[in-house]
Amino acid sequence: MKNKYFIFVHRHRFRNRVLNNFLKIKKIDNYIILNLSGVLRFYLLGLPFIYLISLFKNFFNNFVLISCDGRPQLMFNSVNFWFGGTSYKVPEEYKNYKNNCFFFENFSKKEENLINLYPYKPLYIKKFNSPKIVFVGGFNILKDNIIEEIWDKERNNVFNNFSIIDNFKFWDKYKLSDNSRLQYYYIQLKERIRFNSIIEINKILKGDFILVGTCWKKNIPSAKDDEFDIKKVRKLYSGNICLDFGSKWGSNFIYPRSTEIIENGGLLLQAKQINLPEEISNLDIITEFNSISELEVISRNLLNDINYLNQRYKKQFEYFNNVNLNYITLKKIYNISKQNNI
Repeated sequence: MKNKYFIFVHRHRFRNRVLNNFLKIKKIDNYIILNLSGVLRFYLLGLPFIYLISLFKNFFNNFVLISCDGRPQLMFNSVNFWFGGTSYKVPEEYKNYKNNCFFFENFSKKEENLINLYPYKPLYIKKFNSPKIVFVGGFNILKDNIIEEIWDKERNNVFNNFSIIDNFKFWDKYKLSDNSRLQYYYIQLKERIRFNSIIEINKILKGDFILVGTCWKKNIPSAKDDEFDIKKVRKLYSGNICLDFGSKWGSNFIYPRSTEIIENGGLLLQAKQINLPEEISNLDIITEFNSISELEVISRNLLNDINYLNQRYKKQFEYFNNVNLNYITLKKIYNISKQNNI
């Protein structure tokens, strides 16, 4: 089979973190990954590639250029990864590009090019010994009268079913399903779910809960300061039960945070994601919860029964320790990259 080359040409290297181990793949069968990201490599090698491929796209048909966040925005034989948002994030002048790719399912508008960058070579923990529930992250709650009213009325309903806010009927009650600020309202409600869930789970688990984030200290004095050392964060994930509420932007069981947890030997304890594939749901791969009460029960079960925890972790590891998952992803990326060539 003819080799196909996937070349990352984003201008800034900081986006490499959200790619996790994906750039370490190098080769899967006939698919080869090259990294020309970063200012120096971008200007010395990336730009010439972009120029040549734009001129001779048919000749370079087996090449795929990959950019992040429109830096730069590419058109031919290429895809544009958009992290930290949905299609709403794309500037107006680029919205008609057929090669924009996203990492979160937008509940209010189905994303056409949803991409999963699966874990690559996850760390294997032979046995969990003294695990803790770990959460690393902050919150950004903005004052808004509409959201405050909804939260006051729906707090108990939401705590009993987190995914209720992914249903249009929920927003129809407040005549917001067609509102231009729906995504903003959705994000702010998710922020409140995360904030209040952390407050509750901290009361429940006490010493078995490790919270990292300076912004929590006002509400939870035991919270640790922000940690900017990636290696220390990943070490904290290793051998622990890692709490994940999903992205505030939308839904996806595999996105940068969950991938980072799995790759570094943590058990992913994740809020239910509405687009979880049926195959993975049926195999019971993801340890998930959809309410405060479920989170409490599952957390206690995992902490009190190490054999059960190790069984959950082994199932997670065996499923994601499979390079073919990313082969399927690369095949999808290749097909998307040709959409603007037509």
